[in-house]
Amino acid sequence: MIQIQKSMREAKQALLRTFMETTIARVAKAVFAERGYQQATLEEIAQRAGMSKATIYLYYKNKDDLFLHVVEDLVQTAITETAQTAEAPGTPLQKLARMVRGKMAFYEREREFFHIYLNEKHGLDFNEKHGLEVAPKDPHKRLLQDMYLQGVDRLADVLQEGMDAGVLRPMEARRLAFFLQEMMSTVLGQRIQGKAKTSVEEDAEQLLDFFLHGALRREALPR
Repeated sequence: MIQIQKSMREAKQALLRTFMETTIARVAKAVFAERGYQQATLEEIAQRAGMSKATIYLYYKNKDDLFLHVVEDLVQTAITETAQTAEAPGTPLQKLARMVRGKMAFYEREREFFHIYLNEKHGLDFNEKHGLEVAPKDPHKRLLQDMYLQGVDRLADVLQEGMDAGVLRPMEARRLAFFLQEMMSTVLGQRIQGKAKTSVEEDAEQLLDFFLHGALRREALPR
């Protein structure tokens, strides 16, 4: 009986912690996107969340810890949503197209926040932000690197499906997945920085076309 009560108490505490962390992170994302990292304050985040600043410190060490948690949560959400699009019925190419379109649409929706992340937080490029050093020591970068590799592996699974089905030529699926992931990162980086003049839908279609068909005109291909 005592053990059951203890388990129930721990379960309630875990639920409360999850609820509080989710609430704080949701409000913090909006404040960071509106104010920028430097101008955002824990006081305003607490006020909007309907709690005291001291309450935030029960769940996050400081503003930097909260900001990076929001980044990590968003990236994981992007990976999860992208992977889910590949689970729906369809051909390998249809799955691949849904993954590319879905990922680009997600980052487009969160562009204001990621613009702050790229420009204010550390001044690193998009790949460095995703922890792509060979062996990053920073825990945040290590986690982002793990997430990045999760995305690569999911792409590789779908690409391998395409090879097995005979619609893609045989090659190392994971290496090909890295190429596609880096193409998306470059395009997303340009969009987040506000350098793109095309719509996200146009960019997604051009990226898919270039990845699948290359830059050669069809009539220029050797016969």
